[in-house]
This record gives sequence, structure tokens and C-alpha cells, in this order.
Amino acid sequence: MWKRLSLIALSGLILWAGALSAQDDARYTVSLLGRTINLEPYFQGFPYGGWDADFDAGRLFYFNTTPEGNFLMVQPLTVGRGSGMVNPEAGHRLHDIDWSTRNYWGTRYDSLSGDMILLGDEKNDEVINLYRMSLEDGSLERLTWVPYIYGWGFSKDKKTIGYIARYGTTEPYRNCLTLLEPAAGLNREVLCETGAEYRMVWTSVNFQPDGSGMVLKLNRDGHRKKGNLAYLDLTAAEPRLEMLLPDGVERYALGSYEKGWVDNERFYYVSDETGYSNLYLFDLSSRTSRPVTTVEEQAWHTLLDIDGQKLILQTLDRPHENVMRVIDPESGSVLGEQTFDANIGIIGFDDKNHFVVSMATAASPFRAEEMWITLENGQPVWTLEPKIRLPEAMARAIEQCNVERITYPTFDVDPKTGAKRRLHSYLMTPKSPRSNAAERLAVITSFYGGGNYFSTRQNIYCEAGISWLSPSVRGSSGFGKEFMALNDRDLGGDEIIDLFYGARFLEDKLDLEPKQIGVAGGSHGGFATMRALTFPPETNHRNESYPFGFGMSHAGFSSIVTFYDATNIPDWIILEAGDPKTERDKLLDRSPLSHVDLLGAPILLTHGSNDNRVGVSESRQFNEKAVELGKPITYVEFEGQGHGIKGLENLMEYYQVQFDFLRGVICGAQGEKVEGCRLVP
Repeated sequence: MWKRLSLIALSGLILWAGALSAQDDARYTVSLLGRTINLEPYFQGFPYGGWDADFDAGRLFYFNTTPEGNFLMVQPLTVGRGSGMVNPEAGHRLHDIDWSTRNYWGTRYDSLSGDMILLGDEKNDEVINLYRMSLEDGSLERLTWVPYIYGWGFSKDKKTIGYIARYGTTEPYRNCLTLLEPAAGLNREVLCETGAEYRMVWTSVNFQPDGSGMVLKLNRDGHRKKGNLAYLDLTAAEPRLEMLLPDGVERYALGSYEKGWVDNERFYYVSDETGYSNLYLFDLSSRTSRPVTTVEEQAWHTLLDIDGQKLILQTLDRPHENVMRVIDPESGSVLGEQTFDANIGIIGFDDKNHFVVSMATAASPFRAEEMWITLENGQPVWTLEPKIRLPEAMARAIEQCNVERITYPTFDVDPKTGAKRRLHSYLMTPKSPRSNAAERLAVITSFYGGGNYFSTRQNIYCEAGISWLSPSVRGSSGFGKEFMALNDRDLGGDEIIDLFYGARFLEDKLDLEPKQIGVAGGSHGGFATMRALTFPPETNHRNESYPFGFGMSHAGFSSIVTFYDATNIPDWIILEAGDPKTERDKLLDRSPLSHVDLLGAPILLTHGSNDNRVGVSESRQFNEKAVELGKPITYVEFEGQGHGIKGLENLMEYYQVQFDFLRGVICGAQGEKVEGCRLVP
């Protein structure tokens, strides 16, 4: 079977044209019904991304994607006023490991050894462990030998690493807090639990500054919305977990962090118990906490130290803009704010007031700025200098969509307004639309849509003459806990009906027929794609359906029940769908595999053979059932790849596979109206 590459693997990676020889030009062109698209500006020539400016290590890390693989690059971190732009070509490969063949989940600097500690795996299978990575020769030394690590952290003196290891293949897992002393070669389990009332899962391991204890996040009964913080006294003969926060309060976003300690007794933590993520201060000496911020919209927080003054940076993460505020933690007053018409991410931070940040929008690709926040007469001042830029000509070459921020009505009433609920979306339409209306298509993001970020895939589709709607259907993050909970225990229900209303919106907005509108997504979005094309109208007694023209699913699960039995995230299924042990019939009914007989539109399935989050059997079984029933399906499996497909090899062919599939969609529905359909593809 051919090895092929999914674009999904390149999320967050910006690549643009360079100096390829003329004879290589053809390998970067794909076509769809009379349009030849040059993909070189998107994928080769200056293929750098995944930036990490580590102020502690004094290094800039990033990835270089080549036809031979994805390679980790490093160069000295040159920052400071007037330090200028980054030249990625000045870096060197740290080692010859091809990171398209394994997962890289980030590094942290070990100041004792001068090395990096890396979290990752060895073959894209999410057998996640810790490794020591030398900054001198790039060599990797494996430090742990466990099936999975939920989270980890350093002690303040860097002598000890704490990590939460998971053992077993199904619930109930055995979860163990383990302390590792790399220099001494010591590795000891401190506390283990199996199916306990409070379970150690995805959490930071947050050591008290003096090392005498630590703070962990736990989930009651393994439920993601029943989070609590626990203190563990490491000096006790038999360490026990002590819950710090009141039970019975719903907390989904909850966590404390190594650099959030004010002193040995007080630490900051984040909780969304009010409906939105806010910052709180906990005092271990009195076992009390108090809110520091009271924001009522999506936000994230960073601790600032400006000339010795401790302040809070609060970033309001709005769908179309970010607003940065500097807050006095004692009074809660806002000292000043700055609005950016972009989505901001932190590439690096010196833990005081100096950042390297990324910025992007749905209309413009990645750029990076060096940023300082200072105080003048008690007011915060933001200073930015360019750090990384796409060449202007190349940016123009890949900006192929007209972008419009819109909302569309769905089926239910928003209790806050008393009117029809409206869903935030971005609509991307081609700058060069197709003149023949019969050749036009539109795609809807089935889940994980609505973000203000630049999508390479969507711009390639725009260049091919295809429109794309990216909505935030119910259950999406970014609009508070209440909106995110609208699909809890309703997986494959009303969130799918939101897609139907998006399609009806496109019919009117773009003058399209249902056969010209499709859905596409990965993971949860892959499930949603299959579900949208096999949706029983009686679901939730809504009597809703929509005759989509096509679908494209990557790494989707086709049966909620078999997914639960095999996945490494069973707690997610219980939150979103229900418990297969007690609600098996309902979950089978919500599974696309149970309704393949309703599949009437062509569907393209893709999956990585080593996917350990959503097993490849999920796509295989849907494909087998569809073939058995004579349904229109195309299935492509990526050998050796995991949940996200990586690497450059066969990327151009992968796009041609998509466009060949879409050519079949157009010609199957509109062949007599499209001249290109009469030609041999």
C-alpha cells in the first residue's frame, strides 16, 4: 500500500517557496478540473515551523520539513532590543532523527545537566516516555520505560522529576506517581491507584519550592469535569492525597504550575468553576483560596514580573481578536490593555516581561514578534519588534481565500438572548472563483472549527476554487464552559444538526445545491463526518437530516463502543457520549458503523496504521461494512503514522488523491454540465 501524507499533520507549520530546480516543479503541482495548483509555495523552500524559544536553555528550536523527513533544528536564541530577525538557515540539525516517524511532545531545560528533557515516543504509537536529549550531540537517552506518561514536572532544584505513569490497556488503569533522580539513576513509585475515587490523570506534577510536597490535579471517578487539586506531603512515611478544593463543584479547566508559586505556601491555579477560566490564589497554611480574576469570557493568564512588581497578564481569547490586560493581583484592577487583531501564542517567555509570540489570523499566515511589556507612570506599554516573517511575495502566493467572519442560526433558542442560537464561523471563499457554477463545491469543518488561525488546507482548496465554512458548533471551546457542555453525553447528536444548518446557510449564501456541499474533519471531526453522512433523522426527536454531497474523514472513530474498548482516552468518551457499560444501546445507535446503510454520498477515509488514540480498526471496519453494502467509499491507510500524519513524502500525491476524490464527486453529480468530466483524468 502506498505511503501517503495527510495535511492535518502540518497543523501550525508554515512553509513557503524557495529555490527548487526547474525539473522539480512538476512534483509540486496537482490539478482539479482544469485548475493546476502549484503547492511549492505552501510546502517547500522555507519549510520551518514548530518554533520554541527556550530562554532558560538559550536556544531556539524548530523543525525543518524536507523530502527526507522532519528534522529538529537548533541555534542560539538571539533576543533583545534590535536583535533582528531569525535566520532559520543559520541553525543546524540537532540529530538525524526523522520526527515524522515519532511523536515529539515538547522539551524542557535541565539546568543541572545542561541537556533537554523530552516527552515523546519512538514510532507514533503514543507510548509516551521521557528522554534526555543532549544539546552537544543530539543523542537521546531513554529515562522511563512505561506505557504512557500523563504529565511531569521538575523540582525547583532540578534534581528530581515527578511523573504520572499509566499502566494497563483498558480501564481501570493503574496510575502511579513516580520520582526520578536522573543523576543518581533512582526511580521510585511514591503512590499508585487503580480505579480510585480520585484518579491521577493528565496533570502537571507541581513540586512545592522546598521539595517537601507537591500539588496534583485529580479527577473524581475519572470524570473530566470533576477536577480537584490535591496536596501530597512527600515527607510523610505513607504519603496520602489531601483534596484542597470543595467537592461538588464542576471544574474542567483546572491546573497549577511550577512557576506559579508565590512562596513556599501560596500558589496560583486556574479553574473554570465560574464558567470561564480564572486565576485563583491558594494558601496551603490556611487551606483557603481566593479569586484573583473574575473574567466572564474565554481567557488565559501569565504571571509577570516587571522590575520586581508582580502582575498578571490576562489575554481575552476572542474569536476574532485577542485583548491583553495587565492586572494588579492585589486589587484586581486593570492597569491597561492592548488589542491585537490576531490569535496570539507564546513561543518563548523569560518568566518576567519578555516574550517571543506568534500571531496569525484566518486571513494571514504565521508571523512572530519579540514583545516586551513595561510600565510607564504605572501604565503598561507593549513594544513589539519583528522576529519571523514570511517573504511578502510568498505570503501573497498562499493567501488564496477571501475571509468573512459570520454567524448563522441553528435550530434552538439561546436562553441568554431568547432568540435563535447563532454560531460563530469563518467563511473562506476563493479569490478566483470558478466560472462554471456546476464545478463549485463547499466544505464544512465538522468539528474543531471557528478558530482565528491560518489554514494551509483551506487556502489550497480556495486556490482550487472550493469554498470552506469553519463553524464553532456546540461543544466547541472558546465560548465558555456552558457552550462547551452543550454536546456532553450527546456525541453525534445536536452538534451534527448544527452542521445541517451550516449547509443550509451555504445554500443561500453561495447559491449551492446540497450535492455541492460536504463535511470534513479529523479525530472527533472524523467521527462527526461519518455521522453526518449516516445520521438517523429521529435522533433527539428532531426529525432532522441533510443530503450532503460528500465527506472526508481522517482518524475518525466509527463505533463509540469499540473505540472505548481500545482507546487511551476512555474518560473522554464517558464525558462526551456516556458510559458504554450502562448505555451500550444508545452509544451503538450513535455510532456511524450502525448506520452505514444510510450512507448515500461518497466518503473518503484516511487513517494512520499506528494510531493509538483512535485505532485504525475504526476506519477499517467502516470501510469493510460500506464495501459490503456497495456504498461509495475510498479508504487510504498511512503506514507507520499515528493520530496525526507527518512527513513530506507523497504529500503532493495525497492532495491529488483528495482532488481526484472531489473530481469524482463533481462528475458524479454534475458530469453533463462539466467539460472536464468528459476527459480521462
